[in-house]
Amino acid sequence: MMKRLLVILLLLFPVLSRAQEGQVRLYIKGGNNSAWGNFAAFSAECSYSLKKYFSIEGGLQYGTSGAIATEIRPSYFHDFDKGRLHGELLLHYNPYGSIHNVAAGVGAGFTARYVFARLGYYYRVFASGKDSFCEPFNIYYELGVSCLPKIPRWDLRVSVSNCRHFELERHYQPALYIEGWWYPVSSVGISVGAAYKPSGMFHLSSDYYQFYGSIGACYRW
Repeated sequence: MMKRLLVILLLLFPVLSRAQEGQVRLYIKGGNNSAWGNFAAFSAECSYSLKKYFSIEGGLQYGTSGAIATEIRPSYFHDFDKGRLHGELLLHYNPYGSIHNVAAGVGAGFTARYVFARLGYYYRVFASGKDSFCEPFNIYYELGVSCLPKIPRWDLRVSVSNCRHFELERHYQPALYIEGWWYPVSSVGISVGAAYKPSGMFHLSSDYYQFYGSIGACYRW
């Protein structure tokens, strides 16, 4: 399975090399939740802009369950004095055992010096064999704060979201995230993060929870 991931990354390299700006992040994460117990995963994410107003982000994740999750978000953006506005499409696939979880959506977002946010709608289908179940209306969102915007080689972000890469939850299931980056040189850095989905807060199931930590390396150009 790792060979497949490496092949995909090598195939993407010619596209990434033509990008005007972007970032690649490789990391591992591990944690625990009430559905899977202890778990771990290896993830590869990338984001880049090919033209002045077009960008794309997404990646792959391989977990201890043996399944591969993938996500892609092409977007159109426009920069203003106060930040960047963008509209995006969302394509998400994350299997749970024999259940295939497929979602597609559309949304918009804003990124400024100290804050970032996105809001959108998605349609999801759960399928297992000949059986399927549709969720025709879901809202995805993200709201966060950038804590160190004036320090060039450091970044610290705190956010609440239900739509991180490879994690797409219902609107009443938000999670809390804290993530940090340090670039000892201008293009190569180290990333660390943690997430916690508390039981009870906006959740129908009061015993559901999840937490995990992640560490990895990133390259930007």
